[in-house]
Amino acid sequence: PIVDKKVAKEGGKERIDCLDACCATLVLPIILAHTARFGTSNKAALRLLTQENVLVGGFFAILGYIAAYTSTKVGEQKVDEQKLARPEMWFWSRVMSYYPIHCLVS
Repeated sequence: PIVDKKVAKEGGKERIDCLDACCATLVLPIILAHTARFGTSNKAALRLLTQENVLVGGFFAILGYIAAYTSTKVGEQKVDEQKLARPEMWFWSRVMSYYPIHCLVS
């Protein structure tokens, strides 16, 4: 299924699984390209593996959509005031969702 209906029944928001898959598909070549910059000095391999700029743009576009989707009310085109009442907490929840990966990689 494209969305998880169980989450919506429990009072949460439907999760769009295909967006998670798109992010995973885009992030893998990005990680490989960033790793190749430090792992090889072969010019042909670098030219092949470091063409990830388009993928980075797509990745951030999808993440922007997910951020907007998670901060709106279900079935309405309005912001969920409760989620955005304290924008600093929303920001730090986004940062902390990626920080453990950063620590693992670095």
